[in-house]
Amino acid sequence: MLVILEDLGKTGSVTKEYMLSREQFYLDLLFNNYSLLILNNSPTSGTTLGLKHNSEFRIRRSGILNPMYNKQFSPEFKYMQTRDKTGINNPLFGTKKSIITLAKLTKLVYVYNAKEMSHIGTYPTIKCSKTFKIGKDTLSKYLKSGQAYKGKIYSRTKLHN
Repeated sequence: MLVILEDLGKTGSVTKEYMLSREQFYLDLLFNNYSLLILNNSPTSGTTLGLKHNSEFRIRRSGILNPMYNKQFSPEFKYMQTRDKTGINNPLFGTKKSIITLAKLTKLVYVYNAKEMSHIGTYPTIKCSKTFKIGKDTLSKYLKSGQAYKGKIYSRTKLHN
């Protein structure tokens, strides 16, 4: 069954952190008031950190009860699992992405002058980092905070018309 507890708006209008905080709010509300631990074994939204399998599950998955127990794998299968898949050995090596695919993958950064909020330019993340000589971590930090850095505001969303 699917139950929508809250509409957070249009896709992309809120951050992942905010979505997870709302999910956690409802998980806490459910589990603290109703003890419905059978619904969701993970105590924290967005992660399986803290999840503990019950003893029955551990027993079912050990030794002879494990579906992979005593399986014999062919040398070809073992080779496919362990072979080097980097560079020229990658099946997609040399494949060119279309302009449409690249546009979907490229994360843009909108840069504004902090004083008058005038638009300086729009850059892919790496080019922005190089153009304004700031590290990727620093750029990421100021993208998240929305604060000015060296007189410029960096944003993932378009703030101008």
